[in-house]
Amino acid sequence: MRCFFLSFIFVSLAAVVFAQQGSISGRVIDTKSETIIGANVVIDGTTVGAATDLDGNFTISRLQPGTYNLVVSSVTYKTQTISDVTVESGKSTNLEITLAEDVAELEEVVVTAKKEITTDVNLIGAIRNSKLVVSGISSEQITKLPDRDAAQIAQRVPGITIADNRFIVIRGVPQRYNQIMINGAIGPSTETDSRSFSYDLIPAGFIDQMMIYKSGTAEQPSDFAGGLIQVKTKNIAAENFTKIGFSVGYRQNTTFRNYNSAEGSPTDFLGFDNGFRALPATFPTTAQLQASGRESALRERAGKSLTNNFALLQNNAPVDFGGNFTTSQTFNMGRIEAGNYTSIAYSKTFKTFNADFNRFNEFLNGTLTPRFRFTDNSSTEEVRVSALHNWDFKLNNNHSIEFKNFFVQLGENRTTVRAGVDYVQLPNFDRLNYEYYFLSRGIYSGQLQGTHQFGNSKFTWTGGVNRISKSEPDYRRFRTLRDQSLRGTEVPYFMQLPPNSNLFDASRFWSSLKDVSYSNSLNLEHKFGNPDSKRTPLLRAGTLIELRTREFDARYLSYLASDPSTVQNIITLPLSQVFAPSNMDRNGGLTIEEGTNLSDSYGGTNQLIAGYAGSSFPLNQFDVSVGVRAEYNRQTLTAVSNQGPVHVENIVVAPLPSLNVAYNLSDRSLVRLAYARSINRPEFRELAPFLFYQFELDANIIGNPALKTAYVNNIDVRWEMYPNPDELISVGGFYKSFKDPIELYNQIVGESPQFYYSNSPKANSYGVEVEIRKSLASLGVTKFLRNTSLNINAALIKSEVDVGAGATNQARIRPLTGQSPYIINAGAYYKDDQSGLSANIAYNVFGKRIFVVGDVLYPTWFEMPRNMLDLQVGKAFNRYEVKINVQNLLNAKYSFTQDSNNDSKIQDDEPLMRGYQAGAQVAISFSMKLNN
Repeated sequence: MRCFFLSFIFVSLAAVVFAQQGSISGRVIDTKSETIIGANVVIDGTTVGAATDLDGNFTISRLQPGTYNLVVSSVTYKTQTISDVTVESGKSTNLEITLAEDVAELEEVVVTAKKEITTDVNLIGAIRNSKLVVSGISSEQITKLPDRDAAQIAQRVPGITIADNRFIVIRGVPQRYNQIMINGAIGPSTETDSRSFSYDLIPAGFIDQMMIYKSGTAEQPSDFAGGLIQVKTKNIAAENFTKIGFSVGYRQNTTFRNYNSAEGSPTDFLGFDNGFRALPATFPTTAQLQASGRESALRERAGKSLTNNFALLQNNAPVDFGGNFTTSQTFNMGRIEAGNYTSIAYSKTFKTFNADFNRFNEFLNGTLTPRFRFTDNSSTEEVRVSALHNWDFKLNNNHSIEFKNFFVQLGENRTTVRAGVDYVQLPNFDRLNYEYYFLSRGIYSGQLQGTHQFGNSKFTWTGGVNRISKSEPDYRRFRTLRDQSLRGTEVPYFMQLPPNSNLFDASRFWSSLKDVSYSNSLNLEHKFGNPDSKRTPLLRAGTLIELRTREFDARYLSYLASDPSTVQNIITLPLSQVFAPSNMDRNGGLTIEEGTNLSDSYGGTNQLIAGYAGSSFPLNQFDVSVGVRAEYNRQTLTAVSNQGPVHVENIVVAPLPSLNVAYNLSDRSLVRLAYARSINRPEFRELAPFLFYQFELDANIIGNPALKTAYVNNIDVRWEMYPNPDELISVGGFYKSFKDPIELYNQIVGESPQFYYSNSPKANSYGVEVEIRKSLASLGVTKFLRNTSLNINAALIKSEVDVGAGATNQARIRPLTGQSPYIINAGAYYKDDQSGLSANIAYNVFGKRIFVVGDVLYPTWFEMPRNMLDLQVGKAFNRYEVKINVQNLLNAKYSFTQDSNNDSKIQDDEPLMRGYQAGAQVAISFSMKLNN
């Protein structure tokens, strides 16, 4: 299939570049010889036509030989008809059309809208005029697909894949190597256990444009290697409107089926716990519990005070549902033109599936020794409450201020029942293991930005604040067993109690994370010559200051038996009764023991001060952009390990040069060459010696205070062609070399894997990317072809990391974690503005990639390819619109396979480690504009 799609892409590329028929092309100008952008040139009596691009040029292709009349129109200009335009086969008829200003119309028109960025035409224009190698996606394309959030959107971009349904992997470089900016301000790391931003936090409906910069420049932050993702949230619309909408959805194998859950709080529907899962206010401190004896009255009272919420509840899953309210209004405040865009959205979704989960201990003479075989029944309820509140104030034509606010609260309630056999520990017993997990995540991101024009100089300033909160209240994990000889009987499973407190037996875990950052940037740009010319020489300079703090605290305890011989009647009770307060008895009952370590909490600060200077200038047919950025970064961490206190202070001063050169082959094609040196700093979590148990993988993960900063050299080359304003064809290549890349290692410390972070000596990544955005209008004048466009992109990627001689029991040379050897995206989009009908389909597949790094005892896991197909059909009726969205139409299987013989090749007989099908989802949405 991979060869077929790649062949199709390159055949399509050849077809669209070399196909020739009669056409009409030309340039539209005004009476002052200035180009007119966005003028409509239409064949009279038809809908066949084109809009002028940023240079005023247009082309109407694939016309049959003959004579045509053209109608040319643009806002504030008089419409003009050009008669008897002759088209000859295999030739292009060139015209220069001059439009006169419509004085009467000019007197009535007041332009207050900002520069439009939501359409594909604007996106293509931004890519073309950028000095960098960049890809992107516009709001116009986002609305064509059922993507719910920024993560799903990003996978439509060349060279992009998604990890764990929320992290972006660019060009095969793991998610920790990417940087996000929200409305021009640096975004935070949202995760407890990795350096990553969770893109599922940003709803698709809040995004105007997403640009992914793959080469660097002096004016942008340099802490990235894969790419810098610039997310621009919704801006004030050109026309006032108010809109409401709602949706309902059905998920295969979930909706109206059996659904497991545990008792929660009354505010779970808002995405946060109201304190129901919290430790009681009078609960003893860690020091008090650990200083007390197992049979102390203190532990008994503490155990009795805990909420008894271990019952497994079963219901039928309802339909997914959601609603939204959006308004955009402009008004005057004296001489100030003001605008507001506000959107509020709520959604609740359900998902349940059965997943195979297996592990094997040894691979000898082609034979695998199984460690365990389980089936996980996983039920997840997700709530999302989101709000966008943006303001724009135009003080006059030269000065404006924007205030943007973005908030999301997300609650995830997951219940897992794991059934199977462990062939090493008590192999004659059946197991039912349980996980009750509630995760509350919140993000607020706000930016205040000013833009000031002084002649040929532009000064901008941005102040940003990000606040991340993440809470895991009362994460419960426990295991039950029953002798296999009792299968088929009513004899209950018994609760497994540990000899000492741990994270997986009769355990309760609480954690909280708070991450706050403040940033300020100043940017000055001065143009020499005509400021409206795209090739005017300019100088840029600026500064950036970011201050960030993070606090993480965790605490856990387990239930034990004061005397194991006296609790046999207790441990066979139903789950709702085992840990009831009446069973907390220091004299022959249950007790609690706190296992919290000093390493389970840490705090960190980061101070970044950066300055840059750069210049862009034309040189014959070349456009050159050169600059240098200097960054001073001071990172501190305070924690405790088993060896004692940990104090990290990393001070790094980094000079970071960049060069971007574009050679203009013609007014519609160019070649880019780019170089940039970038940096990659460790995250607080990667430094902290905090040990966390992951139930899903049955594995531990721990940080490393000795991590060093990584450096990356990035080289890009790309050919780009723009047949029409909304069309793009590009072929590019890239190469990245890493010094001291931060990688995840596996170490053997017990019966389960344990992962830790460390610097590898070196790594490299290189590949080829192809993208085609093409309208089918050039293939004929039929209505269907004129309204249909294709978007096809693909990437071939190869990487290699040398993990060094210190990597024992595992391959020294391997690909980067998360790197896919190939990525293919294809989409077909149809929209008829006259009838209001639209239909869109999108396909995505990626090659196998390392999911978990392994060793000789626990070989590497590979995430296998899956074919994803999404569909949307819509119909607009004046102020109303109805859409049918289908996600994962093929119900693709998520498969994770073990490379048993460590040859990086997955054979048909390689064992499945984890696999499940989440089910296709069908949703119907309805929206209505309350005013035109």
